[in-house]
Amino acid sequence: MAYQVLARKWRPQRFDDVIGQQAVTRTLRNALSSGRIGQAFVFAGQRGSGKTTTARILARALNCVNGPTAEPCGVCDACVEIAQGRDIDVLEIDAASHTGIENIREVIISGLAITPVRDRYKIFIIDEVHQLSTPSFNALLKSIEEPPPHVVFMMATTELHKIPDTILSRSQVFEFRTIPTTLITVQLRKIVDAEGIDAEDTALSLIARAAEGSMRDAQSALDQVIAFAGNTVSVDDVSTVLGLVGRDLLFDLVDAVVAEDGPAAFALADRAVEAGHDLRLVLRELSRVVRDLMIVSVDPARAGEGELAEGERERLTQLASRFSREDLMRAFDLLSNAEREIRVASHPRYQFEMALLKWMHTRKLTPLVDLLTAGPKGPALLGVGTAGAVKSQIPNPKPQIPRGDFH
Repeated sequence: MAYQVLARKWRPQRFDDVIGQQAVTRTLRNALSSGRIGQAFVFAGQRGSGKTTTARILARALNCVNGPTAEPCGVCDACVEIAQGRDIDVLEIDAASHTGIENIREVIISGLAITPVRDRYKIFIIDEVHQLSTPSFNALLKSIEEPPPHVVFMMATTELHKIPDTILSRSQVFEFRTIPTTLITVQLRKIVDAEGIDAEDTALSLIARAAEGSMRDAQSALDQVIAFAGNTVSVDDVSTVLGLVGRDLLFDLVDAVVAEDGPAAFALADRAVEAGHDLRLVLRELSRVVRDLMIVSVDPARAGEGELAEGERERLTQLASRFSREDLMRAFDLLSNAEREIRVASHPRYQFEMALLKWMHTRKLTPLVDLLTAGPKGPALLGVGTAGAVKSQIPNPKPQIPRGDFH
């Protein structure tokens, strides 16, 4: 049997299996249980958040032999064929390849009056619906507003703002959230355990963080890493295959800045370059570390939850105690600006090294609030003598205009 990629093998088959979208799945389950089934649905959210998957599960729930039900059996002909994408009464349409009005008339509108061949409902799942042309949307208006009782529309999109308001007002709109990194990590752990793969927690956390809220991206990345590393996956394997920056390198860079250790900073820059890392990505990840430090500084209780892996919490808490909040805000601005500037730099490495040295320098700056609250001791904080401070307070006399006769 041909190999099935993890993203397809572990695709949710029930509402309970959909990760991180409890608001959506609970609403749909309640609607099915109470018989309040809408005629058109719009599922909006970023890629890999479960939009098309949820549409398929809803289609199974509507057409299951036990349905409409919130718990499709998964074994009847309708459930099996819909899951495999070959049910004759459930049409999945890619809007990118059916963008014209003629395609919509031929594929959708002309067949609305025809009753389902076997299932209870004829269902149209339109993926990336925002790519339809304006005439195509206009042609769908009447069909979506007053479809035959056996027709249900389900539309998925990553760009909700591109769908006309006239379509949205005729549909039930569900917005899918970005999946938290913690939930993605838990799901990846479940997958590798079931697949017999020995993977480090930090490696899975790195993959989950890089997925940026997309479960499918995380599963595809994991598939790629397993193909490279085999049955044992480490952080180095993930960094090598996906070009991601390990958190150890980032923490070492922050340590060098805290210690104002220029040679160590240059050595770590060498390490990043030799590892083949994109220095823009390194700066971006450093910005994320600074953000994590700020969160820990503002609310230490959050060090034990959220996106932080088990081994990172203690080190982040330790580093956060060595920065003031003003330091962290300046560092975030500095790193963000450096990331933009490095894109057009003729020597990205030099730009990166100078950014690290500037970060060290900004830590020596004394906050203005400290100067104001220090009173007479304020000049000492800047290394300025008292006499110099007193002298600076003496106003300069205005230049005298010589009087004379102007004849």
